[in-house]
Amino acid sequence: MDNKVYLLVGQRGSGKNFYAEKLLSHQPDLMLISRDAILVERFGSTDTCPYGGAQHFAVEETKRLLKEALSVGKGSRIILDYWTEDSRSRGSLIRYLRQSGASQVNALYFITSLDLVNEWFWKKPGIAKMSQMRTLQDQGFTFFSEDAPVRDYAAFHELAANIDSDGFDTVTRINPVESVIRI
Repeated sequence: MDNKVYLLVGQRGSGKNFYAEKLLSHQPDLMLISRDAILVERFGSTDTCPYGGAQHFAVEETKRLLKEALSVGKGSRIILDYWTEDSRSRGSLIRYLRQSGASQVNALYFITSLDLVNEWFWKKPGIAKMSQMRTLQDQGFTFFSEDAPVRDYAAFHELAANIDSDGFDTVTRINPVESVIRI
């Protein structure tokens, strides 16, 4: 089978969803499977209690959708938005995808500028700065320190430093504000 999976690799606020939408609008034969979309649809947010089972549900539902899409026939092209924090978790996901029928597993690695990540991070629904806690309390926000995007940016790129040796068939660096690539 010629099933290709394109894993979106980037920290929160890097433009993965924005870019996935651009890909889908230019290439409607692509399929998007998004762990975040599953969380929002079922639980109303991506920021859920770690002990409530939402994350486990999203992982299992993502795997079910992937298996279904990869078994339907040959020629599936899937954009996968699924959190992978380091080389080990990316390697495990790559093995799972290959066992499930992916003939190619490719990374779309987001190299978004820190300024843009910082801007987009604070525009995400349900996210607010700790300094806004008094005015926004009890409104369903998750509060982050003012430097959260900067710390996430540094940590993420450190954890992705060896992405070229994680086992992907290709690693394509993506700047989400540039023209959409053809996959």
